[in-house]
Amino acid sequence: MIKCLLVEDQTLVRLGLANLLNLDSAIIIEAQAEDGLQALTLLAEHSFDIALLDMRMPNLDGLGVLQKMREKGDKTPVLIITTFEDCDVLVKALNLGARGYVLKNIELEELISAIKQVVAGERVLQSAVTDFLLKKQLSPQLSLTDKEQTVLQCLSLGMPNKVIAKKLDNSEGTIRNHVSQILAKLDVKDRTQAVIKAINQNLI
Repeated sequence: MIKCLLVEDQTLVRLGLANLLNLDSAIIIEAQAEDGLQALTLLAEHSFDIALLDMRMPNLDGLGVLQKMREKGDKTPVLIITTFEDCDVLVKALNLGARGYVLKNIELEELISAIKQVVAGERVLQSAVTDFLLKKQLSPQLSLTDKEQTVLQCLSLGMPNKVIAKKLDNSEGTIRNHVSQILAKLDVKDRTQAVIKAINQNLI
């Protein structure tokens, strides 16, 4: 029997998950916590095979719980049950020792499988979340302005600054500034590398 600690601040979500998971003959929700501080108290007082951890909670959030667990040397495997809104913190959570993550709208069978995998020592990274993270992390600093996007497209056509300036009705100095900003944002050294990177990351 897999003994679980379920940590979720929304009462209906927590009770619903607990009732569903308890239907599986291999799983039992041994304890429930509605915030991070309560979770840490339960972890200190009891032994669990796995902790199912929400990220957004009052008093102490999921990252805070993981940080405290690391400081205390608590090796209880953690599976994060999250939403797309919390995806930005998942990399930090994994670095703090979480064994995987799934979305709250996951099918029950998938969640049960994920729990068993984590307890068995495997990592579980739900593809829907992984795809979302990859798309967001393709270009964390590539927030090009509309004008920079237009200049980048011109660069991809091999246009020199003088031609771009005439096309866009700007001075060559202005275009040089735009090109410099593009190179900096793309973290490349020249125009050719900028175009190659932009194509690889579907920016043009």
